[in-house]
Amino acid sequence: MEEPLKICNALLLELVSRWSADNKSFRIREHLVPFNIFDVCVVLGLSVRGQDVSFDSCIAGLVNNLFDNEDITIEKIVLKLQEKDNVDNYCRLYILLLFSVFYFPRTSRTVTTFPFSLLDILQSLHLWNWCEAVHSLLVKSLDRASTQFRQQKYA
Repeated sequence: MEEPLKICNALLLELVSRWSADNKSFRIREHLVPFNIFDVCVVLGLSVRGQDVSFDSCIAGLVNNLFDNEDITIEKIVLKLQEKDNVDNYCRLYILLLFSVFYFPRTSRTVTTFPFSLLDILQSLHLWNWCEAVHSLLVKSLDRASTQFRQQKYA
């Protein structure tokens, strides 16, 4: 990406301020509007079926080996994509780039705790519940942001 993504900060701030971590919902007046996995499914078009994705295991794999024990960053993934050494590796790297930027972004410059070995067999990507993984990351991020928002508000 050449430029940062322009996001409506006022809208994000409003959502974070209305987030109820206990109920995994947004407070809208006297109502609670739940944020569930099907919301993510509809917006992103991901399937809600499949095996759970574990980010703390399966970190070795073909994609990880392409980087020769160096830190994996978005910039290095893009450089590896330009090498075009092998069609399967190109697809694996492209999927890793998409996952790292759009579905599982991190504040860290490096791509860590990604289950790289799940990209080894491209034909098995549909076996994993990516929707649940994205939903879980969003809920954790909302919980953390909401806590920080409340601490700043009452500090």
